[in-house]
Amino acid sequence: MLDDIKLEQIHQRKIRKYIECQTDKGKHQFDEIHPSWNSGEDLSMYRRKEMTFYLKGNLKDIWHGYVSADPSKSWNCKRISLGLLLQKAPENIFYDKDSINGINTGQVYFLNLHLMLGLFNVPVAFEIIMVNTEKKIIAFSYLEGNKSKGVQQIKFTDVGDKRVKITHISYYKSDSQFRDKWIYPYFHKRIIKNFHRNMKKLLISE
Repeated sequence: MLDDIKLEQIHQRKIRKYIECQTDKGKHQFDEIHPSWNSGEDLSMYRRKEMTFYLKGNLKDIWHGYVSADPSKSWNCKRISLGLLLQKAPENIFYDKDSINGINTGQVYFLNLHLMLGLFNVPVAFEIIMVNTEKKIIAFSYLEGNKSKGVQQIKFTDVGDKRVKITHISYYKSDSQFRDKWIYPYFHKRIIKNFHRNMKKLLISE
């Protein structure tokens, strides 16, 4: 249950407040947490942002590196910090210092985004909704109640010459057109670059 979360083990104040807001709204069970977007839903009303990265190596190894990476390491870097991870099935709670065995569907991430050199901290929560080994796609959706709604997809493609193309596509919208047009794209670009740069370092070190 969400009531079992030990808030004192979460060092990011914004994430603690985010979780308290969820319980204040009457959410106590893990299965009461829902993604804001589900597979098959129309994306035509969402804004779209696409970014492309290239890594040296073969597709199999890079894919395995991403899906097997410990989230407590992959989501802890200059502009991002992991505060909490919930696993829906089997139910489990992980904190930022816990070792987590890769990513899987049903994982719910609570992140703190460090913006403007740390002057602003923004909590973000999303759920892994797809890990498609055959098509090499990872997808995660913002949770209901998040400021932004939508889904992000990470696609891995072998482009030959021992290089892999990573396409990160974000579909998003909120209640503010100004936020969606100006604020979200600016900070989102930096956060995503930071994440994939961190993953590259982790892959090289391993």
